[in-house]
Amino acid sequence: MKCYACENKLNSSYIKWLLELLGPVLMGSKPCEILSIPTFDNNKEYKLTEIKKHFKLCSKIKFIIIDKQEKGLKILFINKVSLNKQLSNIKIKNFLKYLDYPNPNDLDDCLNHLIKKLYSDEFPDEIGIFLGYPLKDVVGFMGYGNYEFQTTKYWKVYGDPRPSEDLYSKFLSHRENIRNLLNNHSAKFILSNF
Repeated sequence: MKCYACENKLNSSYIKWLLELLGPVLMGSKPCEILSIPTFDNNKEYKLTEIKKHFKLCSKIKFIIIDKQEKGLKILFINKVSLNKQLSNIKIKNFLKYLDYPNPNDLDDCLNHLIKKLYSDEFPDEIGIFLGYPLKDVVGFMGYGNYEFQTTKYWKVYGDPRPSEDLYSKFLSHRENIRNLLNNHSAKFILSNF
């Protein structure tokens, strides 16, 4: 017998919103996404419980909770296949090495170093690499290189805007794909099929 109360919980509006946000991560165009839940959020515990409960169904995305106590929570959602592809770029490896990442050839070492930096008081601007943004935009944002600021999408774009605009369009398309799937399927279906 089908439990409709359970099905309704799986279709919570928060999880649906989160799935749409994570569409590019689910579909592999974006290696990671970071979500902040401030300490003053009255629904913080509910959101955290929902994430833990529902994302255990998803084999494609893992998540790490960074609890900064009075500064709130940061949750890093990771598509390891996509992130491995992003970090295999030799220019990205060299830039991470320049930023003192101990072993830019190892995905888990890079993630552990990033997480350590996320716990610190200084936000690591290189997180843009892990979020899938073009290296030129991350380098430009951090003040390296000779890239001129062009525009802002989800991130600040430097140098030739075309690759950034193409990637931005892909992110939007993947969010829309998940939104359309949610119109026809439950959140549980999406999480268990990705």
